[in-house]
Amino acid sequence: MKKISAKLTAAFAAATMGLFAVGCSVAPAPTPVDSGNGANATAPQAPDGSNGNGQGGGQGNGNSNGQGQGNGQGNGWQHHEDEHHGNGYGNGGGNGWEGTDVAQAPTVSNLGDFSAATIDGGTFAAADLASKDITIVNFWSTTCPPCVAEMPDLAEIQRELPANVQLITVLLDGQSGVQEAQSILGQAGYRGVTLVPTQDSGDLVSAVSDIMYMPTTVLYDSQGVALSEFVGGQMDLEDTIENAVNHQLSLMNKPVIDL
Repeated sequence: MKKISAKLTAAFAAATMGLFAVGCSVAPAPTPVDSGNGANATAPQAPDGSNGNGQGGGQGNGNSNGQGQGNGQGNGWQHHEDEHHGNGYGNGGGNGWEGTDVAQAPTVSNLGDFSAATIDGGTFAAADLASKDITIVNFWSTTCPPCVAEMPDLAEIQRELPANVQLITVLLDGQSGVQEAQSILGQAGYRGVTLVPTQDSGDLVSAVSDIMYMPTTVLYDSQGVALSEFVGGQMDLEDTIENAVNHQLSLMNKPVIDL
């Protein structure tokens, strides 16, 4: 993890100069969630070490090289930072790496002390978590098709959440991606908070450094403690978020939500 964090930290520093290219992740390819029954979720971005074997129609080689083991609807999307490899896409009803459609133990850092600018020029800090039982944080990029595809669903969920639960997004593109992000958010109807972190964003820098695949959605409590996460676009995002939130609210002896 030290090597991964060092690479992302360097990339994050470039973000402050508008140079952060988030076309792919930096983690090794994960094992497919289900090796036989097809995707329940859209694939997150494949690592930059992928070999570019993604073929149109969902055919290709290797775990998370645009393809997985299960037959189904997963979109094996990949994008390579190496300009010599180019972009590989494995879309369709073929074999796709499956995102996790259930919440899992968090791998992303806590948000105990942070402050970051919002995409509309405001500020959002740790104190803004304290008034909510749960904050849903979606880490995304404008260059990630599964991220963009789920934004309308996130917008609807954000509007339907009760007062004790909030949803925010974190843009991983740096300032260079703000204009495109505003366009995507506007088209999706998203009116919630979107953070644009910098090196001065405290614990949010560590959280960003922990992101291996996009989209990644993390649930935090009022103290900024990461509770659970799920990776990859979901076929039923609303149901996935509702179940994950209600599990945590039940553990807190708080009323569950109904989206």
